[in-house]
Amino acid sequence: MSRQISFVAAFKALLAGLAISYVVCIAGDLIFGWTMYEVWAPLLPGFTWPLTASGFFLGLLWLVVYAAYLPLVFVLPYNFLAKEQLSAQRS
Repeated sequence: MSRQISFVAAFKALLAGLAISYVVCIAGDLIFGWTMYEVWAPLLPGFTWPLTASGFFLGLLWLVVYAAYLPLVFVLPYNFLAKEQLSAQRS
């Protein structure tokens, strides 16, 4: 039984979740006057409000970076430790 998590699957899932949240928050800011841009601005360098095309796409670019970084921090160590534990159990 494989206990490993796919890095690519984790990356795609995170990217989809972050991108959908980002677009919903931007739409909410523009349509309903929410203030979610205050959350995104410190996290996404280059993101500006009032919204510009370059700010929007820079925000998406940073989401790709974060979606790749998080599996590096969590999935790769988990897979390494799970592999070690499986080897120890077989010995």
